[in-house]
Amino acid sequence: MRDARRTTWLAVALALLLCGPALRAQNYPNGLSTDSVDPRADAEYIREVRRRLDRIRTEEKRPTVALVLSGGGAKGAAQVGAIKYIEELGIPVDFVCGTSIGGLVGGMYALGYKADDLAELFTTQDWSVMLTDRIPPEYVPYSTKVDQATYLLTIPFWKPASKDPDRPGRIRDALRSRGREDLEEAFTRPRGAASLPSGYAYGFNVLNLLTSLSVGYQDSLSFSRLPIPFACVAGDMVSSNAKYWGGGSIVTAMRSTMSIPGLFDPVRTGGMVLVDGGVRNNFPTDVAKAVGADLLIGIELSDIQPGYEEIDNLGNILGQFISMLGRDSFNKNVGKSDVFIKPELGEFNMLSFNRAAVDSMLMRGYAAAAAQRDGLLAIRERTGSASAAAPSPRATDLSRTPVALSGIEYEGLDETAARRMELLTGLDPDEALDKATIDEAMCRLQATGAFESVNYSLYGDQEPYRLVFHCRPAPVHSFSLGLRGDSEEGAALLFRAGLWANRLSGSKLSLTTRVGQNLKGELHYSLDLGDLPTLNLALSMSRYRGSLGSQGERLKYDVAYWSHREDFYITGVDWTRLDFRAGVAHKAYSLASQTVFAQEMAKEGMSLSSQYIGPYLQGNYYTLDAPYFPNKGLSVHLRADYDFLRPGRLDFSPVLSCDLDFRAAVPLGEKFTFLPDLRLRGISHFGEKSEDGLIHTNFAGGVLAARYTEDQLPFFGINHVVPLDDYVVDATLELRYNPLDKLYLSALAGVIITDNEIGGLLSCPIPDIYAFGMQAAYDTFVGPVRFNLHWSDSLGWGAYLGVGFDF
Repeated sequence: MRDARRTTWLAVALALLLCGPALRAQNYPNGLSTDSVDPRADAEYIREVRRRLDRIRTEEKRPTVALVLSGGGAKGAAQVGAIKYIEELGIPVDFVCGTSIGGLVGGMYALGYKADDLAELFTTQDWSVMLTDRIPPEYVPYSTKVDQATYLLTIPFWKPASKDPDRPGRIRDALRSRGREDLEEAFTRPRGAASLPSGYAYGFNVLNLLTSLSVGYQDSLSFSRLPIPFACVAGDMVSSNAKYWGGGSIVTAMRSTMSIPGLFDPVRTGGMVLVDGGVRNNFPTDVAKAVGADLLIGIELSDIQPGYEEIDNLGNILGQFISMLGRDSFNKNVGKSDVFIKPELGEFNMLSFNRAAVDSMLMRGYAAAAAQRDGLLAIRERTGSASAAAPSPRATDLSRTPVALSGIEYEGLDETAARRMELLTGLDPDEALDKATIDEAMCRLQATGAFESVNYSLYGDQEPYRLVFHCRPAPVHSFSLGLRGDSEEGAALLFRAGLWANRLSGSKLSLTTRVGQNLKGELHYSLDLGDLPTLNLALSMSRYRGSLGSQGERLKYDVAYWSHREDFYITGVDWTRLDFRAGVAHKAYSLASQTVFAQEMAKEGMSLSSQYIGPYLQGNYYTLDAPYFPNKGLSVHLRADYDFLRPGRLDFSPVLSCDLDFRAAVPLGEKFTFLPDLRLRGISHFGEKSEDGLIHTNFAGGVLAARYTEDQLPFFGINHVVPLDDYVVDATLELRYNPLDKLYLSALAGVIITDNEIGGLLSCPIPDIYAFGMQAAYDTFVGPVRFNLHWSDSLGWGAYLGVGFDF
C-alpha cells in the first residue's frame, strides 16, 4: 500500500488540472467569488452568522471583526504569530474563515484555542509522523513487520459485496441519526476491483489530532454555534466548485480544507470528492464580507509570483499548483481586507514543518502583524478591547483533560468483530479517557490491516461522551511483489496473492512464488478463530541449484536438489513483539544425481533422497526499531525440530535439531551502533546408528539465512555455502557508522566454531573459520543496497553486492 500510493501523484495532478474550470469573470450566488456546491445551504448559514453579528452590534455597541486566513501549509505558523500580536492588542474577533492550513488554524481558534495553544500545537508535533499514516512499531504485529521487510509493493484489491443486502441501509440510517452524513459515503459507497490509493496518506494521524482537540463539538452542528463563528473552504473534484463549510462535522471540515492533492486522500462525503480549498478559494475574504463583518483582518501567505529558480522542490511545486488553480478568486479577494498582513516567508514552503522553520515563521508572523500596528490600533479604537465572554465554552483538549464516557461503539463491524475489537483496544467505558489512551487504541485498530480507515468521534456537548469508532473495512485481498538481485544468485522475484488476507477472522489463503536461480512455491491456508490460536496448513516445494564448498578449500561442487514440505501448525494471536509456532511437518528432499556432490555422496553409500516426519516448536521475540538498519532493540529466534519417523525405514533413530539466533542493536551515541549476532545450532542423533542427510547437516555461508537449505546459517566471510559439524557457533560483530541520512558504513568481524561433539565445542572453542570485512550500505525505497569486501582465513578475499529486500 505504501508504495502503490507513489503511483497516484501524477494521476491526481493531471485530474486536478483537467477538472479546473476555465477562468471566467462573473458573479456568483451570495456574493461569493466562486461557484458553490450548495448555494442554498450557504445562504442559510450566512443568515445565521449575520444574526449573531447583529446581536454583537446591538449588545456591545461596536462594529464586528472578521479574521481571514489563507492557505500555505507549514507557513500557517506565521498566522499564529500574527494572531498572537492581535490578541496582545485586545482586538475582538467575531468571525473566522480560512482555507487549507488557514482553515485548520481558524477552526482551532474558533473552538476557543488561543495563539499560545496554537503555537504549542505547531512546535510540539512530530510533523514527519503527522503527515503520514505511520504508527509506532510496537503496535504492528510481528507477521506484518516480516511482510514489510520482504515485499516492495503490496496492492489491496476487490472489496466484496456485503452478504447482508440491508447492511448499507442500516449503516446509512445510523449515521444520519447521529448527524454524520459526512461518513455515509465512506461506509456505503460501492468499490470496484481495483483499490489503488488516492493519496500518499489517508490522514490517520492528523485526523486523530483534530478529533482529540475538538471534544464537545463533534456532533453535526452549525458552525455559527462555535465559540467564534467559523467557515472554511474545500474544493469539490466532482463539480469543480467550492464547498463552503458552515456546518456538519467540524473535524471533517478541517480535514477536507487541508486535503493537499496527492499528499492526503480526498474526503468523500455527500457525493463530493473534497480536496484542499486552495484550488478554488485560497483567501476567502468574500465569505467574511458575505456574513456582514464590518472590519476584516487578513493574513495571507502565498508567494508573490515565484520565479523560475524558486519552484525547485515538492513543497514549492504543490503550493504553486494549488495557487494556480485558485488564482481567479484570489485576485478578486486579495484587496478586500481593512488590515492586510503578509509575513516575509520567501525561503519557506508548505512542507517546512521542521522546528527551526516553525520557530522562525512564528516570529515573522508576529513581526508582520506589528508592522501593521497603526491599522490594527485603528480597529481597536473602533471596537474597544475584547471583553465579552464567548457564548459557548472552549472545546476540550483530550491531552489535558480526560473525559468520562457513557458507552463505546464500533461502527461498521458486526457483533463478533466488535467484540474482538473491544478485547484488542482494552478500553473500559467506566474509566476516564485521555489522548494517550485513545491514541493507543487507534494504533491497535489501524495495525490490524483490516481497515481502510479508522477514526473516532466523541458525541455529546458535555460529559459523559459517547465514543464511536468508525471502522471502514479494507479490501480483503492483496497482491505483493518483492524483488532483489545480488552477486550470489543474480535476480529474483517474489510474488504473493492473498485471498481474504485482510479480514479480521475466518479463512485466509495465499500463494507465494519465488522465481530466480532458486525456485520456491508455497500454498498457505489459515483459519483465524478470533481469540483462539490460528490453525495453519502450508504446502511448499523448492529447488536449489548452486555451489557447495568445504572448509579450507577453494574447490566448490555443483549441487542441486528438490525438496517439499507439508506443515500443519498453530500460531499466536495478534502479538506485536512475540510470535510462536507449534506444529508437525513432513519434509523430504531429492538430490539431482548428475551433480558432482550427489555422485560423491553415492560413492559413500549415502541416500540421495529421504523424508522425515516430526513435531517442532518455534518462537520469536522482536523489538528492533528497523529491519535492516536498526538503532536499538533485539531479536531472539528459537526453534526445535524432533524428527522421529522416516517413512520406509524401521531402523531410523530420532534426530533433534535446535537453534538459537540472538541479535541486538546497541546505540553508541547518535552516529554509531554496535550490532552483535550470535547463532547456535546443534543436531543430536539418538541411537547407536546415525546417518547424516541433507536435512540433518549444518551449513553456513552467504549473506541470507535459509537461502540454500531450510536451516542454513549466514556468514559474511563465505560467498557460497559449506557443510559443518553437528554443533556450531556462528558469531558476527558489526560496528556501524551513519555519516549521512541513509548511508551506513560498517566494520565486520566473525567466527565459526564447529565440532561433532558438544563437549569438544565447549572444551576447545577455537575458531575453525574467522573473517573480517567492511561494508557500505544505502537504504533506498527498493530495499538496501549493500557492498562488502571481506577476507576469511579459509577462502581469502571475497566481495558481495546486493540490492533489494531479503527473501
